[in-house]
Amino acid sequence: MTKFTTFFTENNIEIKNKKFLLAASGGPDSVALLKMLVNFLPNPSEQLIVAHLDHCLRDDSFLESQLLQRLTSALKVKLVEKKWPVELHPQAGVEAKAREYRYAFLAEVGRKYQTDYLLTAHHGDDLIENILLKFIRSGDVAEMNSLQIVGNLGSMKLLRPLVKYSKDELLKYDEDHHLDFIEDKTNFEDDTLRNRLRHHVVPLLKKDTTHLVKNANHFSESVALLSKCQSDFFDSLPSPINFSKALRGKKEDLARLNTHEAAAFFDYLIYKKWHQRIHFDEIDLNKNVIFNKENFQLLFYQKYYYLINRNELAVIDPEKKLVKLNEKFSLNGKKYLITQDEKSQKLAGYFYGEKAKYLEVGSLPQGSTLKLATGKQTKAKKKFAENGIPLALRPYCLTVWQEENPVYVESVYQNQEYNPNFVRYNVYIYF
Repeated sequence: MTKFTTFFTENNIEIKNKKFLLAASGGPDSVALLKMLVNFLPNPSEQLIVAHLDHCLRDDSFLESQLLQRLTSALKVKLVEKKWPVELHPQAGVEAKAREYRYAFLAEVGRKYQTDYLLTAHHGDDLIENILLKFIRSGDVAEMNSLQIVGNLGSMKLLRPLVKYSKDELLKYDEDHHLDFIEDKTNFEDDTLRNRLRHHVVPLLKKDTTHLVKNANHFSESVALLSKCQSDFFDSLPSPINFSKALRGKKEDLARLNTHEAAAFFDYLIYKKWHQRIHFDEIDLNKNVIFNKENFQLLFYQKYYYLINRNELAVIDPEKKLVKLNEKFSLNGKKYLITQDEKSQKLAGYFYGEKAKYLEVGSLPQGSTLKLATGKQTKAKKKFAENGIPLALRPYCLTVWQEENPVYVESVYQNQEYNPNFVRYNVYIYF
């Protein structure tokens, strides 16, 4: 059994009646993978689609298209092609934008042809380079293992069946099978860190060991296992809830964690929800402090912790607005509906007040007071504090007024005056 067929058995990849989408460039790696798939699949003409995106970044890129047209025609498999329009090329960050456009194209093809798997031709040398590159740039182990062997892209499962092959093995395969390919000439330049690692560092490492690709795969598998153990542990803890443009949880739920484990937990939460790699150094759960890292803010207030993505915070509208009962409305980045009816949506709160078709809503100004059942007034900030809502999030709590008096403050207050003519209003949030 070859390393190629072993990949499918070890990862329990079903083959029968499944459709495969191959991302091909015309280079030696994707050409080798194409030939392997044709030899491996029971019915490649029906099961395999080759997708090629011409990035139009080189004058001779059309040659790759011509090569793939000849090859897919000879192998009797379907080829889908597209060009990245030159007018869409950015002035900076071309590599990242090209990757974004390429994967959007692949997802589009996958949806159109209802493919089950997307395969890329990343190999063992790519894995080594990725580990070294991420080690140099961040030292974050999770990033060093970002080249997943099995992952997901939309509804497709993403497969990289060549990661246990070295570049030399793939070139030998092409030679043995008399396969033509085109080498991207920019791969031979030393203008990027990846290319410098490829041309100078990796060859030196290979001189000291013949097991470099095997060791890189072992590293990747070990990190994946440790990451799964960590994820399972963090997922076993009570999950925070969505709360007014933030995640909120109880500090007592994290009492088992030391300062470094707590930092890793919040790193994990951010990646899980927002897919960004953020690294907190140490987090002391016993202090009411604020931690800022890039666009994220982690704060502890009363018995709660709050994790805020500041990029998601809307600009506060200081003006009140009139909204109609039973109609959705937006306020400070959130959508609401106020009704006397019951909805299947999760109830955010309720209050009693005069029957009306229109209600006045907005953000509660600082210094406001709220009426108690005794008829006395209390400072709104006291009620916010009692409910553990920090200053940063108070303007995002919906306030409803009737006759210039606040009758509802989201998560904080509801009208305490009794009147037999009052009706109940239900407040729903649409995330």
